[in-house]
Amino acid sequence: NRDVTFSGFTFQGAGGLGTISPIDDSPGEIKGLQFQMSGVPSDYLSLALDDAAIVQGAQTTIFLAILNEAGAVIEAPIDWAGRLDTMSIEENGETCTISATAESSAVDLLRGNALTTSNADQQYLYPGDRAFEYVASQSNQPVVWPTKQLFMAMR
Repeated sequence: NRDVTFSGFTFQGAGGLGTISPIDDSPGEIKGLQFQMSGVPSDYLSLALDDAAIVQGAQTTIFLAILNEAGAVIEAPIDWAGRLDTMSIEENGETCTISATAESSAVDLLRGNALTTSNADQQYLYPGDRAFEYVASQSNQPVVWPTKQLFMAMR
């Protein structure tokens, strides 16, 4: 319910009007979050509608602020990171509730990588690098190791 300054940024308190759904780090599941701001005067509805187009894909980071006795931030490690997905607005005439969902950045780990270990992709990433130049010609070629007798004869 108050502003907090950390690392050159001032984070404004929501005064009890804002909520964030609990972070659930269940093994094997990647869950998103929901942010909600209620009791917003309908006069400010146009501000939310103007920014609705830029909400999707915006980076979202939640810090766990550790405070000292005076209320100053000692440390603030990242507790959750992701991207905003959708925003919804509910209006009752006088006030409105603005909700936004966010998708965890862990979802990116489930997406495949379009690049392969080919010379073409290596040239795309690092032009002039010859690390994968002969990979295609060496695939499916038999590898012959010396026999045990060769090493015994070398003694």
